[in-house]
Amino acid sequence: MNRITLLLIAIFSFGLLQAQVGINTKNPQATLEIVSKGNTTSTQALSVRNVSNTEILSLRDQGYLGLGVASPNIRLDLRNGANNAIIGIGNSVQAASAAKAGALKYDAGPQALYLSDGSGWNKLSASVIRTYVVADIINTSQSFPNNASTTVMNWRKQEDLLGTFNASTGIFTAPRSGTYTISVIATFDNGAVGSYSFMQMELVSPTATVKCQSTYYDAATFQTSVLCSGSFQLLAGQTLKPVISHNMGIAKNLKAGYCNLSILEN
Repeated sequence: MNRITLLLIAIFSFGLLQAQVGINTKNPQATLEIVSKGNTTSTQALSVRNVSNTEILSLRDQGYLGLGVASPNIRLDLRNGANNAIIGIGNSVQAASAAKAGALKYDAGPQALYLSDGSGWNKLSASVIRTYVVADIINTSQSFPNNASTTVMNWRKQEDLLGTFNASTGIFTAPRSGTYTISVIATFDNGAVGSYSFMQMELVSPTATVKCQSTYYDAATFQTSVLCSGSFQLLAGQTLKPVISHNMGIAKNLKAGYCNLSILEN
């Protein structure tokens, strides 16, 4: 039986009898109390090494703790030069007053980090990846009937940083609550246009709709277009989509290369 095993048996056996165990102290004030022999940065209270004799935990006598850092220079030091020297912080329902000033928490909802000032949680500034969508249309097979509202589908995505836009259905889904600005231009292929007709674009969300319209007073043959933009307050999971309607007398198709969509999270 090796020395470590014997030491552990001795400690726990003594603990069962005495209820309190002390290392470097004859009068322990806790179930296990360790008193180190120094009180400076040059002496250690606790050292843990792995099988390769690399120190993975160092607690200095003045209270500085290093994880993977042999000589910590601050209260908690993780700066071991490796790319995994990070801290994971979780969510909490604790009030800022209970957590006290200086406490940190992470809220997975808005994906934000918060700092307590003792009375409230303050959102820290961060470089968050914001939604950015750019799309156009090269597939012009979709038909837009006369006097009907039709969602614009079959987009081709050029950019979609967070995967929030369904190009096939033309529906955008907000990844988190916030303000989103959408701009869409749609152009019908060259064809007959009746007098006193219109081409209308609607940007539709569950709570609001923005309508934009182009009107034509004289009958002719040409391509028509409409441009529409707006800003929407969306909750996480709410949708936004472009819808076209017209009264030009016959079904219309979009013109490839003349239809574009962009969505930006503000």
